[in-house]
Amino acid sequence: MLIKGMSNIARIALRGWDAINKIDLSVRQIDRKLNEICSTLPNGHSVSYLGRDLCLVRTRWGGYVVVPSYNVDVAVGIIRDGVHEPWTTRLVQETLKLGDTYVNVGSNFGYYTSLGGLIVGNKGKVLSFEANPAVFAILLKTIMYAGIPDRTTVFNRAVFRETGEHFNFTFDYQFAGGGHLELNAIEQPCMGDPFWSKDSVPSILGHNGQWLPGKGIMNKFEAKTLALDDVIGEGPVDLLHCDVEAAEPYVITGAKTMIRNSPRLKIIFEWSSYSFDHGTDEYREAVNDMWTLLVSEGFSIRRLMPFLHADGAIELSERLTYAEFIAGEHGDYFAERSLQQ
Repeated sequence: MLIKGMSNIARIALRGWDAINKIDLSVRQIDRKLNEICSTLPNGHSVSYLGRDLCLVRTRWGGYVVVPSYNVDVAVGIIRDGVHEPWTTRLVQETLKLGDTYVNVGSNFGYYTSLGGLIVGNKGKVLSFEANPAVFAILLKTIMYAGIPDRTTVFNRAVFRETGEHFNFTFDYQFAGGGHLELNAIEQPCMGDPFWSKDSVPSILGHNGQWLPGKGIMNKFEAKTLALDDVIGEGPVDLLHCDVEAAEPYVITGAKTMIRNSPRLKIIFEWSSYSFDHGTDEYREAVNDMWTLLVSEGFSIRRLMPFLHADGAIELSERLTYAEFIAGEHGDYFAERSLQQ
C-alpha cells in the first residue's frame, strides 16, 4: 500500500522494492521445490541406521553400501559425503560399461563392488575378493542391499601370486581399509577391547599421552590365498581393480593368463613408493616382475591425480617410466594398453 503525500520518486522506489520482494519470494519457493525434487532422486545421499553399528548409505551415484559406524577410514567419506575417493569413483564410472566383467580385489565393505555391479548390469559380471572375514560379512550385506547378487561372485580369500598359501592377516577395526597380509610378523595382536574405548585407548598413546595414529589396535587371523588365474583362468576381464595394501604386485603377477587373454583389460591399482623403499628384496623383485609383465603386454602406467576439476573431470599423469613409478606418491594408478587390441 502506498502512503499519501509520498513523492513520485518515493512511490516508484517502493513499488520496485515490493517487486524485488516478490521475486525473492518466488526464488525461495523454487529453491524449496527443487530441493524436494532432488531429495527424491536416485542419487540423493542418505544414511539409515540398521542396528548393530551398521549404516545403510545411499551414495551420490545412486547405489547402496553397508558400512560400520565404528570405521573411520573408508566409511567416513561414504557416510558423510556419499562418495569415497571421488576421483577413483569417476575413473571406474568412465572405464566400465554395461555388460563388462569387473574384478574387485580388496573389496572391503563393497563400495566399488556395488558401483561396478550397478554399471555392468545383470548382463555383466562382478568378481569380488575380500580376505577379512569381519569385513566380508558386511560385504555380503552390501551385495544384498545393492540388489546385485545375480551378477556378483564373492570370495573370502586373499588374492596372491599362488593359490593355497597361508598368511597372517592383520587389521584394526577402526581402520579396516588398511588391513593387510602380514608378510613380516612385526605387529602384536590386541589382547583386549579391539574398539576405541576407555580401556583400549592407552594402547595407542605415547608416553606423554599423545595419540599415535600409526599405532593400531591390531587383530589377526590366518588368511588363505587364491591366484586370479586359478579362479578366472582365460578371462576375458574388462577392469581389474586392486586395493590390497602393497600386495598389488603379487595379485597382478598371479593373473598372467587372465591379462594375456583380456585384450580390453584396464587395471586400477594402489601404489606407494614407501612399500618399495621399505619392503624386502623379494618384494622389490615382485614389483619388477609386475612392471615387466605389464610392459611386455603393451601397458602404460599413469598416476590418477587425487582431485576433481571444477567440471568433475579427472586427470591422469603422463606415462611413467619405471624410475618414476617406483618413486611415486601414494595413490591409485591406471594401467591400459597403449593401443587397444
